[in-house]
Amino acid sequence: MVWQKEDRFAYENFIEKHKVILVFFILFFICLSIRLFYLQIIKGNKYKAISEQQRLHNTNELAPRGIIYSSDNNILVGNEFFYVALYYPPDGHKKISDETLKDLEIILGRDINPKTDKNNKYGKVLKLADNLTKEEMFKVREQNMRLRGVSVAREPRRVYPLAEASSHVTGYTSEIKPEEIEELSEQGYKPGDYIGRGGIEQAYDEYLQGKTGGWQVEVNARGYRVKASKYIPPEIGASIYSTINSKLQKTAYDALKNSDSSKGAVVVLDAKTGAILSLVSCPGFDTNKIRHKEFSKFLKDKNIPLFNRALQALYSPGSIFKVVTFVAAVEVLNINPSEKALCTGKFELGDRHYTCWHKHGHGWLDLIHATAQSCNIYFYQLGLKLGVKNLEKFSKKFYLGRKTGVDLPNEKSGFVPNPEWKKSKQKMKWLQGDTVIFSIGQGGLWVTPLQMAHMMSSIANKGVCNKPYAVEKIVDANGEELYRHKSEKEERIDLSDRTWSLLHTALLETIESGTGKRCKFKYTKIAGKTGTAQNPHGKDHAWFISYAPADNPEIVIAVIVEHGGGGGVNAVPIGRKIYEAYFNIGSETEDNKESAR
Repeated sequence: MVWQKEDRFAYENFIEKHKVILVFFILFFICLSIRLFYLQIIKGNKYKAISEQQRLHNTNELAPRGIIYSSDNNILVGNEFFYVALYYPPDGHKKISDETLKDLEIILGRDINPKTDKNNKYGKVLKLADNLTKEEMFKVREQNMRLRGVSVAREPRRVYPLAEASSHVTGYTSEIKPEEIEELSEQGYKPGDYIGRGGIEQAYDEYLQGKTGGWQVEVNARGYRVKASKYIPPEIGASIYSTINSKLQKTAYDALKNSDSSKGAVVVLDAKTGAILSLVSCPGFDTNKIRHKEFSKFLKDKNIPLFNRALQALYSPGSIFKVVTFVAAVEVLNINPSEKALCTGKFELGDRHYTCWHKHGHGWLDLIHATAQSCNIYFYQLGLKLGVKNLEKFSKKFYLGRKTGVDLPNEKSGFVPNPEWKKSKQKMKWLQGDTVIFSIGQGGLWVTPLQMAHMMSSIANKGVCNKPYAVEKIVDANGEELYRHKSEKEERIDLSDRTWSLLHTALLETIESGTGKRCKFKYTKIAGKTGTAQNPHGKDHAWFISYAPADNPEIVIAVIVEHGGGGGVNAVPIGRKIYEAYFNIGSETEDNKESAR
């Protein structure tokens, strides 16, 4: 074809006029190609996953939490399973039909009130009924053709065999709160999950949590179920092997609950390792009922059963603190243990009068027997000779005024007073009278039962003390060990051999002939100290701290009975029952001395 000059001119003129438009379309197709390449090749996997998420919904099946075992191989916390009936709208059905609802009510023999799953625990479903028995679950599945869109999911629930007795050491679980989701979402927590509260359940929650499973359900563009495509079984959490001895735990709780007061705490430690063999706070609460209406009753109970007295309650130590004054006197004053002092039952300091618990006085007493009889007058005089700075120094040497570092939550640190504190907080000068009452464990001195067991452990081992702990090891579902406790020793309490020997003798004498003689056994020697702590809110508290066997300590016990009066009368018998259980000693004889461990 031959172009005419006019035609060529017209074509060139057309190209010139529309050059901008041509460039635009060329650039547009280049950009479009680049964008398609980016979306389909570079970001293809991401958008495919989003598409799959929109096409596939999960009906979440909660995983059972890990089992918590006692040191004597009993289950402290386990699981049981119950079933829930769910409705997932099939294609074209926005709500469950009246006919299906009526059929389900006949099968279950109860009224059904469908509820939207606000927490999205099961996906886009309606919850029809919970707490189905196995028989009801099988009936629903047998009628699957009639009950279109109705399915059954299994849900675990915590079971606590010891319930009240172990409530404060195991803790409990409850559904995660909306305000906690934002903080914990990065750790994998979702609405509808259960989380540990208190005790081992809280301290080791990350291990106890399992992995959620459930059905993967295919839905159409309108969000209705088309078919169930895949089932992912939930994975149970890791098993925890605690140091708690279930026999001692029950013995300690029953003994405290059946005491005159029925309120207080008990801590039992392995003297050699620091393992917690028993940790009791009374009253406890039924952890099997914690999800139900009873929980509000626990909150309103004036006896505050949810309060862990073993770790959180702060008490005056009373006369059990005399072991600290004893040690300070031997170390600082180089006191002659044979030198006697007179106790008339009264002690005057200026215009103040202080008394001994024995109204008529103990007469002449030396250091050992003053400790065994817990004579206040004798220790008032020691306190004045020592001064507040030495009492403060030796209190802290025995780890008072700070947390023990136990692997359980919410521990309190207690408090050791001094002149600076009194001036700062009370705007008052420290007086000799403050030193007098400090020397027998009163005034601004505050301790927890765990601290007292910890202190007694250091005495049992002549200055060597391990940090207390409640979990020995953690093992996952495949048997792989995830954690094992490593012993952590406290800074050694450096005292002379003479001091340790004298203190040991005094603690033995307390049980042999003193205020702790209700814990005297024929063959097994116990070393201990009783105490009566003044209480401004009522009757005095009763204390007993001890270890046994005295010559080769295996266990340490700290007991406090709130409003129990004299420690020798109300706290010592509780300690005795724990020793009987541990050493398998009959209530009347010691024929069987085999260890309970």
